[in-house]
Amino acid sequence: MLQGKKTFLRPLELDDIPIFYQWYNNQNLNYWANAAWPLSTMLSEEEIEERFFTPQKDGSRYLILNEEQKPIGTVGYRDVNLPARSAVLFIVIGESDYWNRGYGTDALKVLIDYLFYQWNFHRLSLDLWDGNLRALKAYEKLGFKVEGRLRQARFVLGEYRDGILMGLLRDEYLEHHPPHPPQGI
Repeated sequence: MLQGKKTFLRPLELDDIPIFYQWYNNQNLNYWANAAWPLSTMLSEEEIEERFFTPQKDGSRYLILNEEQKPIGTVGYRDVNLPARSAVLFIVIGESDYWNRGYGTDALKVLIDYLFYQWNFHRLSLDLWDGNLRALKAYEKLGFKVEGRLRQARFVLGEYRDGILMGLLRDEYLEHHPPHPPQGI
């Protein structure tokens, strides 16, 4: 288990499927995370298992736990490019009571530390839609920089919105976030 100041990350277990079912069938969550509103489909528990719990060759997904070990979201990486030592990050705080309280930033920092310090990745990237300013601020706080826009790539509430591409290089991150030894649990 990986530990941050406010969060713990652990691998997914099949017992986590019901909470993913709640999160990924929640319209409010999908609006902010994916600009997907209204939901284009409802996912069954079997579809949740296939989509999120099948091992990936080029990435991993972890459960985010709060201080009391309650599941509050998921974070991970995909599209690993080994020669370039890069990957694409993603995060969802599924429990809205934990939005705007630093849990997502802390969980991402734990994952970023893991990928940069343990796995020696060189570059991490992510994307979001231009209406999710809360996520944009959290990513910038960690050092991500806007690298591009996908013009009118999302369709939200009857209008086209831009996608934002962001990136973070290991050297830039190390300047502001020196490594710390692991904390005892």
